[in-house]
Amino acid sequence: MAINPLTIAKIATTIGQTATDENGRWLILIAVITPLVLVLMILSSPFAIFFGTFSSDNIPIQNIIVDLQLVFREQIKEEQKDPLVDTIELIVLGSEDNTIIDNSVDVLSFFSVLNTIVNGDEVIEFDEEDKKYLTSIFWEMNIITSKITETKSMVIATDENGEEYEKEVITVHKTIYVNSLLAKEMAANYGFDESELEVLKQVKVDASLIMPSSAKTYLSTKEIQEIQSKLLNGVEIKREVLVAKALSIVGQVNYFWGGKSHFLGNDKRWGKNMEVTSSGSITTGTIRPYGLDCSGYISWVFINAGAPLDAIGNGVSAQWNTSTLIPENEAKEGDLVFLAVPNTIKINHIGIIVGKDEEGNLLVAHANSKYNGITVNTVDEVGFLYIRRSALLIKIGKKEIT
Repeated sequence: MAINPLTIAKIATTIGQTATDENGRWLILIAVITPLVLVLMILSSPFAIFFGTFSSDNIPIQNIIVDLQLVFREQIKEEQKDPLVDTIELIVLGSEDNTIIDNSVDVLSFFSVLNTIVNGDEVIEFDEEDKKYLTSIFWEMNIITSKITETKSMVIATDENGEEYEKEVITVHKTIYVNSLLAKEMAANYGFDESELEVLKQVKVDASLIMPSSAKTYLSTKEIQEIQSKLLNGVEIKREVLVAKALSIVGQVNYFWGGKSHFLGNDKRWGKNMEVTSSGSITTGTIRPYGLDCSGYISWVFINAGAPLDAIGNGVSAQWNTSTLIPENEAKEGDLVFLAVPNTIKINHIGIIVGKDEEGNLLVAHANSKYNGITVNTVDEVGFLYIRRSALLIKIGKKEIT
């Protein structure tokens, strides 16, 4: 691929436009000190899309996705304004708290690998055709559908003479389904091979650290201290206790979408048939043995190790925001692993590191929907991408005690 001489100047401009937080400013510093040859390598790679521009008006390619996300949300709002129905329910498929999923990183990552690795094109500078192609991929990955149902019931009404009579009433209900696909789902649809999937994985990991997000990448000292202040006086969360509690119910508790437990020890509800009431799952509305979902499992582990619920959080997003990003080579037992940045994919996932296997791979205990229970797997088997340390395990001002 031939690189336009103006590209270097454009990437500097684009970095400046996208550097909205501390991570972005670090990115600028890296760009300044990176040798030209490495910059050129980046620009010719799938990662270049996160610094690319739209040629007609020199705006960052990321802005195109931001605009599309706004349109997407407006369409959802319009669907919710339907005057022809009596009741409306919005279901965001795969969202733990029914929050709209922003899959921008997945869209850009998939599109970029598709263009550069599969199609042999470049993604640093867009023209109108490229923009149309990206837009079509966006709508292929963000789908809004709806279903209308009618319910008939008999009510007592009064006629003009004051006489009561039974009247049939029809209630029209609209269910709106929002489905934001993952890059790996699209890769499967497009038949990516193993090498293309590996590139996609790496692009997504790197890109999610620079794309704007409401989720915290790192905790400040003040935030850590605030979370730690929720502990009872004299209580210390120990790694070995976390691991022991995590392993104590492996293979003994079912997976249950929306399943939470704040009990010390075994929850008497586990194993009893209950309806799945949390929306967003294919199991919603079914009757299953009660158990834990992935974040419910982590909450239970920390509570049983002495942590109050508000210091760890009751969902994947909260558990992300009460922890801080660490490099893989610093990972220890008791640290947390996440599949994705909160609200960027369907059905995010979390687990807790409980050791290493004979080959040195990190072992993670997690509530596993695939095998309907608590299992232990390697990080790579599950696909966890981010390692984070709970604020409760961080020692401020002194070497961490392991």
